[in-house]
Formats: sequence, C-alpha cells, structure tokens
Amino acid sequence: MAAPAYDWLDSMIWSVGIASVVIGVSALKSKINNGVADDGNNGSFLGASAFLLLLIGLFLFVSGLAIGIIWPFPMSGGVYNVLFSGASALGGIMLIAISITLIRKVDLRILSYGALLFGIYLFDVAYSIASYKLTKTPDFSATIFSVLGLASILSVPATHLRNTWILRIFAVVAIVAGLLWLFEAYNVTYSHLAPPPPQTTTTPKSS
Repeated sequence: MAAPAYDWLDSMIWSVGIASVVIGVSALKSKINNGVADDGNNGSFLGASAFLLLLIGLFLFVSGLAIGIIWPFPMSGGVYNVLFSGASALGGIMLIAISITLIRKVDLRILSYGALLFGIYLFDVAYSIASYKLTKTPDFSATIFSVLGLASILSVPATHLRNTWILRIFAVVAIVAGLLWLFEAYNVTYSHLAPPPPQTTTTPKSS
C-alpha cells in the first residue's frame, strides 16, 4: 500500500545515510590533534562537509519533532512515533553540534560524549526492534541502528587518542553504516512510491 503524500520517512533515511558517509569520508581525510580536526587543506574540505551536515541536521531535527506531533500512521499505536521521532531529533541535534564545531575548528571531544550516549540509545532502539519484531525487516533494521550506534561510540576513542588507525576504523564503520542506511532508503523509496492496489467494484446480482 502506498504511503500518504505527507510521509517524509524515506528522505529522512536518505539523510542519515548521506550524513554517515560524509562523516566517514571526512574522517578518512583528516587528522585529529587535541580534539581538533584538520584536513590539511586550510579546513576547506571539512568546512564544506560541515555545512552539509548542518543542513541535514536541521532537516532531521525538524522532521523528528514533526513526527512526534503529526505522524501519518496513527494506527501504529505510537510505536513508530517513538522509534523515528526520537532517533531523528537526537541525531539532528548531534549533527548540528558537530557541524558548528567543525566550522569553528574547536574541540570535538566533548561532543564525543554526547555521541557515546546517542550510540547507547541506538543500541537500545536496535534491541527493541529485534525483540518486538518492529518494521517489515526487523533483523536488518536492528542491524543498521546497531552499526550506526557503534560508529557513534567509536567517536570517543577516535577523537581522544592520537591514533590514525582508530580514526580510520571509525571512518570505515561510519561509511559502512551510511551505505546500509542508503540501501534501506532505496528500498523504502521504492516501496513508498508503489501505486495503491486497484479497487474492484462488485455488481449486485439481479434477483
């Protein structure tokens, strides 16, 4: 069954995937010294990434709030309202904070603590999805939330330790998370654009 015209869930999933890939690629091209990221090119690459993350963060934050107020699937009993609203709004806040930190070229380490707690939240979401068999593909949905949660948690050692390998591991996990979310986004867009089934009319039998 096709989704209502005001269902923006697919674009939100695309946004999560894009943001994760951008963060991962940015980490691959950067070094972190005393919590400050440096791309070795006067910050031009990180600056462009930061503006994109800022726009995505604003979109996810506003969308998360909107879902919490007006969710197009009230028959879910509030389950998906909680699932998508909280993750989107909190994720949007984190992206906004990250983008401002990158633009101002200040310490990322304090933000990593917020990312750590957000990662724990995502693991809780993943566990709930798997336990209650939420969404049409609970195993895959739990996986993509878990991998994103792992990337969030890995931001702590990535920003605190002067270890290139740890930063690269964080980058790869973030990119993998982004690609998984983009795969999910592709499927959601395809299913949401499906036309409604044709309505059949029955002709009353004459007596």
